[in-house]
Amino acid sequence: MNYADHYQRLISRARVRVLSGYYERHHIVPRCLGGPDDEANLVNLTPEEHYVAHQLLVKIHPTVPGLVFAAINMARRAKANKAYGWLRRKHASAMLGNKSRTGMKNSENQNNRMAELMRGNKHSLGKKHPPRSDQTRAKLRQAAKGRVVSVQTRAKMSAAHRGRKKAPEHAAKLTAGLRAYWESRTRTCGPS
Repeated sequence: MNYADHYQRLISRARVRVLSGYYERHHIVPRCLGGPDDEANLVNLTPEEHYVAHQLLVKIHPTVPGLVFAAINMARRAKANKAYGWLRRKHASAMLGNKSRTGMKNSENQNNRMAELMRGNKHSLGKKHPPRSDQTRAKLRQAAKGRVVSVQTRAKMSAAHRGRKKAPEHAAKLTAGLRAYWESRTRTCGPS
């Protein structure tokens, strides 16, 4: 069977029609194969066609991990294109009633509340985590012992922290630690 021919016919048919209702955007030349994100490389497909397109792409390029990954993720949702289409349409329909979905406008109060939750907590998306216990800190220190960090990584870490304001307690601890370090050096090395 000529899978590339089937794929080309599917894409050609999709380019000349206008879909109403739910559809999915598909990269004609997948990004993992160097395809761009511009309109010339995008086409609207029904969920069933999208499922089939990814199956065909895996048959055409069986050794490309990105294509296999995409097809597996689609197959996890449903084992066949009709079931996949049904699930995707149900999901889209359910999201229409969901106020927090992308594209919906939040009230000013909701935006302020979300901003307050996320402020100063860039990695946890607003979740407040309890402080780490001494035991956890000791385990993390032990795991990091002997780890070698490249010069480039240190430079990136330094740049990321440059200009950040430190809490007064944190600044005092850093100062005390540095002072103790230099005092110990002068005791063991003597005056220079």
